[in-house]
Amino acid sequence: MFLFGRIKLYAIGVASTLVALLAIYWQARRDGAAAAKAAANEARWDDLAKARKTEEEINALGDDALRERASRWVRRN
Repeated sequence: MFLFGRIKLYAIGVASTLVALLAIYWQARRDGAAAAKAAANEARWDDLAKARKTEEEINALGDDALRERASRWVRRN
């Protein structure tokens, strides 16, 4: 009987260690996903700011300057 009680104690210890390791894994995974989402949001805001700046720059150009700038990207027919 003493041996069965000892085995049961070891089984409880192993099970609680596994549960603790799983909890740590899930928490780290959740934190990693939150960090990735935050980085993606920050990159998106940076891209939006860059697009807004470029749009304001284009709107400030005159017709000749705009035509000259677009000639680098648009094919002539």
